[in-house]
Amino acid sequence: MQAREAGFTLIEVIVAMAILSITFVLIMQLFSSGLRASRTSCDFTRAVVHAKDKMEELSGEPVQESGEFEDGFKWETEVQAYKELEEAGLNLLEIKVKVSWADALNKERSVELTSLKLVENEK
Repeated sequence: MQAREAGFTLIEVIVAMAILSITFVLIMQLFSSGLRASRTSCDFTRAVVHAKDKMEELSGEPVQESGEFEDGFKWETEVQAYKELEEAGLNLLEIKVKVSWADALNKERSVELTSLKLVENEK
């Protein structure tokens, strides 16, 4: 009887390589998805910060404007009368700020903030 040589057969090596290849592809897809989710989260955070900053800039006059930030985010604002509080001499204004951008896949994304602002009546 002849002793069998120690080692792997060709089929065992091919199966092991196939399993390693599939595992590597799955890990790369998970990594790629994580990076994409991180980028999307960063974009949404920047959009909210831009919208908040733009909202703070607005005065107490009804107006509708639009423009673009330096980093490619676009904005639209709308300030309109919401309610007049005559007895207190105040106006309540509704302020809307919408910030939009195109993501890495050229899909249009946007964030809209709405708030109320109390201002004194002009005399």
